[in-house]
Amino acid sequence: MVGVWKGNTVKTSTTTVAVVLIGASTTLVGAAHAGFNSSGCVFSVSSSAGTGTLTNVTTDLTPTAWMSTGGWLSSGDASASVTWSNNVWGWNPSTSAGFMNANIVIRNNTSAAQDFVFTATMSGTATGPLTASGSIGGQFVNGSGTLGMLTSTGPLWGASVDGMTVNSQLSNALFFAPPFQVVSLGNFNFSNLTVSDSIDSDVAIRFSMRLSAGGEASFTSGFSFVAVPAPAALSLIALVPVVGKRRRR
Repeated sequence: MVGVWKGNTVKTSTTTVAVVLIGASTTLVGAAHAGFNSSGCVFSVSSSAGTGTLTNVTTDLTPTAWMSTGGWLSSGDASASVTWSNNVWGWNPSTSAGFMNANIVIRNNTSAAQDFVFTATMSGTATGPLTASGSIGGQFVNGSGTLGMLTSTGPLWGASVDGMTVNSQLSNALFFAPPFQVVSLGNFNFSNLTVSDSIDSDVAIRFSMRLSAGGEASFTSGFSFVAVPAPAALSLIALVPVVGKRRRR
């Protein structure tokens, strides 16, 4: 169960830093941004490796786009970790369009297989109907001297709108890697998927998997949405005359 966010937040003019320690699951809530129809981005990590500390820095790129870099380290010897860098996310309220990228690396340097769940949630609202696109690609590195495994019970990756999954990839994943070898997890994508008439609370990307001891998994993924013009609006567009130059004789 993901705990309620608590901790100290330090703010500057362009960045927000927070540190959280709550049981075996940690959650970080990003700062709200003025002029943006959103209450921020939430990052959460849970792992069977135990308790941990999560940090994040969010930097303003434009009035409607931000970049987040941070990570989670298990307590004690920090033998398990989840890190993310250059996670760019944004939401344009004037066009009901938004996007979020999740570039993450999950490492298990413990002596046993461990479960990991990472979620990035962007809060806000948008008026539809809406279509979405998304993608995920990655690789699995086995840093041990025995056969390595990356598995998932259910989808390894999923995208959701208002808590409802709209697309998932790599269901019941099972990958093997020989000792000290790298295995590609492939690349998957979807586009023009009708997802909702509106967004009332949030959109999210979620990773869930089990890594064998000495395993490392890295992913690049994205999820975006855009409002589809209503039929009446399309009719008006069709009626707009095309003005061109008159050719001289």
